[in-house]
Amino acid sequence: MRLSSLLVCLAALGSGCAIDNGLKGITDDQGTGDSDTGFSTDTDNHDDGVCGALDLDCPDVGVDETCEAEAHVGTFTPVIEWKNEAIGDAYATPVVARLVDTDGDGALTSADTPSVVVANAVGSLIAMDGSTGRILWTATGNLGSEPMTPAIGDLDGDGWPEVVGSGSTGTLAFHGRDGSAYWNARAYVGGKQPQCGAVGIYDLDADGAPEIVIGGEVMNGQTGVKISQGAGDGSGNYAYSPFGVAADIDQDGVLEVVVGNALYHKDGTAIWQNHKSDGFVAVANFDSDTKGEIVVSNVGSVRLQDDDGTVLWDRPGVMGSTSGSPTVADFDGDGEPEVGVAGHNVYMVFETDGSTKWSLRVQDESSGFTGSSVFDFEGDGAAEVVYADENDLYVLDGATGAIKLKETEHSSATCSEYPAIADVDNDGHAEIIYTSSAYSGTEKGVRVVGDADDSWMPARTVWNEHAYSITNVNDDGTIPAVPATNWLSYNNFRSGDLAAATGGALSDALPVAGDVCIEECSSGRVYVVVAVGNQGTSELPAGVAISAYAITDADPVYLQTQVVPDAIASGASSVGIEFDFATTDLPYGAVEFIADDDNGRASITECNEDNNTLVISDGLCD
Repeated sequence: MRLSSLLVCLAALGSGCAIDNGLKGITDDQGTGDSDTGFSTDTDNHDDGVCGALDLDCPDVGVDETCEAEAHVGTFTPVIEWKNEAIGDAYATPVVARLVDTDGDGALTSADTPSVVVANAVGSLIAMDGSTGRILWTATGNLGSEPMTPAIGDLDGDGWPEVVGSGSTGTLAFHGRDGSAYWNARAYVGGKQPQCGAVGIYDLDADGAPEIVIGGEVMNGQTGVKISQGAGDGSGNYAYSPFGVAADIDQDGVLEVVVGNALYHKDGTAIWQNHKSDGFVAVANFDSDTKGEIVVSNVGSVRLQDDDGTVLWDRPGVMGSTSGSPTVADFDGDGEPEVGVAGHNVYMVFETDGSTKWSLRVQDESSGFTGSSVFDFEGDGAAEVVYADENDLYVLDGATGAIKLKETEHSSATCSEYPAIADVDNDGHAEIIYTSSAYSGTEKGVRVVGDADDSWMPARTVWNEHAYSITNVNDDGTIPAVPATNWLSYNNFRSGDLAAATGGALSDALPVAGDVCIEECSSGRVYVVVAVGNQGTSELPAGVAISAYAITDADPVYLQTQVVPDAIASGASSVGIEFDFATTDLPYGAVEFIADDDNGRASITECNEDNNTLVISDGLCD
């Protein structure tokens, strides 16, 4: 297939693209009422039977000023939707993805209910139905006491995700569909004690076969065999709880393994080491360049490091004797990232420059290094913080720290866990998923909190690992070979917000017809160019897919998907994406394009779901 460059057109509104509407049979399914789609035919722009340079202009699509999300400020009415205490004590972060064919059609699709997976305190992995909490399977591989937070990802490309757990006795992978063993590796042997750490799954070399990352250690995702170990991992004051984090910090197109004091290649060689203390990390962008910065929390201290390891600011000892994994989000809707960190009896939010924004007294005398997550539940452009200490689950106003929810049905000895946020029951709204262990009270197991009025914003059906950053995982649990860089669109970490800092604004994806070569029918090929436009009032995030389907006498037949890797400004569109079809793929000479569609799976919340389809017919070699 000959693919065009997938760059984003940032042309000013009104500049337009003069494209002749020369092809009949274009169905206006975009809800515009306008038959001038801008589609044109190419009848002579080819060379020796192969289409030449097709028109790849990116037309402006206009802005629907009514494309705003309805905010539900003041209707925050949380309720516990279900709980399961049969799994026993748990103080690892719950992870969420579709694992089981719940509707019995033999395939894993968006119609299946997501599963919640938790590692309990004695080292078993338990998968539960996201709608009811019913146990689907239990993997009693014995990961040891205080095991790591597991991770979910499709390790072998068969369309069914696996679950990877780790602890003091070993690292094990299980088939997500039934909990049966996939592989069993020896215990983690990195520089840190494994208790309370977390597994990460990333495709470090973009070959379609993901790797397992735990601290500075890299393992083969299909076998569990160790690939490398970064030399500096584990130095400094935190000698326990390794976390699996990888990101393209230097924007060279390749993911790096990230720890608190070093950056590693897949083979374990150091890109840099700054000889500071190690710690828990988050990655985001805090300056004007495109490279990532690294937030490190360590023994009550929080610092920000540049992409080369240079310390930009440092707040030593500000949180007492301990501190947990950092969370990055726009907490107050000012368009700038802030950092939230839990510590010894305190939760604090730091401004972009490291100054204190607010702090809240909490109760954590045990580990003192729990984490937090962030989500804009009400769609008002300001994030809420979700955090659980030894006694209570909190939802806090991101701008002020004011308590919006204090759920007392919680107890925890606290490890490095935090509540996850996902649509676990396919109802179109976010839920909070958190674990408990009998410590300050008798509660244990897992609880799911939703909104009694169904007023919370939509969320993804996946939160696959402790170091969740939206673009690190696809909706179906597959791991992207070349993930879009989170901070170039969302700029958050351990946050579920898909459109942070945009108020009630929403994006709106739609297919925009471009160019076509119709003189290749005799050679069996036809080429069509389609762009993805954005009529919303908010930027369309990077990674939006567009799929092509052949029109048949039955249901449309899926052909292929392509992805726009960059964000699309409001009113603009991507550069044309060239689709190459065999004429035999189009039995009726008609093809349907659907924006925000990856073979039936959507990834964004739009203000208009009725304009995503464009059907092109008559002239495509019928």
